[in-house]
Amino acid sequence: MKSRPDFVDERHKAWCIHCGEVLASVETNLDHVPSKSILDRPFPENLPTISICRSCNTSFSNDEEYFIAFLGSVLAGTADPDHQVVERAEKALRRNLRLQDEIGTQFRVEKDTAGNDRGAFVPDIDRIRNVVIKNARGHVLFEHGQPARGKPVHITIEPLQILTTEAIRSFETIDYGPGWPEVGSRLMSRLVSGEDMRADGWVIVQPNVYRFAVVDNGQFVVRTVIREYLATEVVWDR
Repeated sequence: MKSRPDFVDERHKAWCIHCGEVLASVETNLDHVPSKSILDRPFPENLPTISICRSCNTSFSNDEEYFIAFLGSVLAGTADPDHQVVERAEKALRRNLRLQDEIGTQFRVEKDTAGNDRGAFVPDIDRIRNVVIKNARGHVLFEHGQPARGKPVHITIEPLQILTTEAIRSFETIDYGPGWPEVGSRLMSRLVSGEDMRADGWVIVQPNVYRFAVVDNGQFVVRTVIREYLATEVVWDR
């Protein structure tokens, strides 16, 4: 990804987007958007970063480790580190035996409507949601130069494979509308240059690993697709 400066109001960046602390009064960290734990090495050059307070940055670490370990286990069909297809999930599960055991117990076998056994992992959805919202807030600030305030009014987290054809079509359709984002914002630069952006409006962080879109249609709507498996949408009122 190419580095691109923005020229939006710096006052929007004076507070931690997660807790609201004034950044000048606390210790801060640069946080990657999306979290590097979700991506593969080698990481993209000039991966987007924002400033948040160190306390918030640290508080997300355990949930981010759980997120990638759980997603990797789902994709592999097991929490066994020897059978992982996502390298960072393999490392997390091998390093953290307690996490491996926890995710292993989240595998359930139930009868489907035809009476056949069907296995599925059941996540700790609060931890998954925590990471999804964290990254979505970062995307809004980085792309629009404005914070997504308060709690989201809507959030969905679902595998693409379980969505109907119509739901997938609706989710994949990115409409930035007739207006332009704020002058000087990174999203406006993307729309003009097309850098890192597919013709359909999705911004590619890593092909087949992570893509996203941020739309301002009176609400901030953030969509992501992770490893072409997990679809998320987070919405904030303006």
